[in-house]
Amino acid sequence: MSIFDHISLKTTNIEETQRFYEAALAALGINRKFYIERAKGGIAGFGRERVEFFIGAVEGSKPTPVHLAFRADDRRQVEAFHAAALTAGGTDNGAPGIRPKYHDTYYAAFVIDPAGNNIEAVFQGAA
Repeated sequence: MSIFDHISLKTTNIEETQRFYEAALAALGINRKFYIERAKGGIAGFGRERVEFFIGAVEGSKPTPVHLAFRADDRRQVEAFHAAALTAGGTDNGAPGIRPKYHDTYYAAFVIDPAGNNIEAVFQGAA
């Protein structure tokens, strides 16, 4: 079980960022559960069984980028995430592979999302 109830990211371009996450997270079995339009932009909620990840629109300058790691069920999901994220407009920040600096079975891929965040998919198990 996660230690977080939910996590929220902010973006100045909700449409582009929402499209990115719909494509990239679907590879991990995470889907958009809702989108609510608001006067100053919308908010979208994503999750597997329940909403645990939100993206919301903000006006003005870009928010400070963050790093988020999403759990994958196996290495193939990591690879599918990476491919989907790149196709959806992400920028490669580390192709799928073992990261021995973390540990011998840390298999991950990294992508910069349209809002500048470093997004990771990781599987920490045997091949």
